[in-house]
Amino acid sequence: MMRRSKAGQGFWQDGAGAAAVEFALVIPMLLVLVFSTLEAGWMMMQTIMLDRALDQTVRELRVGSFANPTQEKMRQKVCERAMILADCQAHLALELFPITGSTGYPTDEQRCVNRNSTVAPVLRFTQGARTQTMYVRACFVVSPMTPGMGLGLAMPKDSTGAIRIIAKSGFINEP
Repeated sequence: MMRRSKAGQGFWQDGAGAAAVEFALVIPMLLVLVFSTLEAGWMMMQTIMLDRALDQTVRELRVGSFANPTQEKMRQKVCERAMILADCQAHLALELFPITGSTGYPTDEQRCVNRNSTVAPVLRFTQGARTQTMYVRACFVVSPMTPGMGLGLAMPKDSTGAIRIIAKSGFINEP
């Protein structure tokens, strides 16, 4: 049987500081949970606003009240309606093109703005003919609030550290 000295015996029985150790072990996990929740909520809010703005703009285009749509005008309308997207005009890429038949659905990757480059991506923007099925894609790049923690760390990012928010819609050109 091992004997403890009287000085060592007091060390093992003293409970001062036990709460600090528990706090130090638990607080990092709690902070990751809180910041991940905030990150998820903010990303969801931006995604919903981009989807809503794209749907409203496409509805206007579909019913014919959008006169002479161009890519720039359409991006401007989407950005006006998606009020919370920071620097929307600079970070939003928008494509509009017809789908021809069952094999016309796009299989290519969404083209997004690269914030490291001043060269804008080449985007398709074709109004299509009457009764043609049209496909619209919008890609907005945004920096995570907490890039080095929790959800911000786990989300896929591009070379600039930005996360892609993608919205899609489709409609048929009215005759």
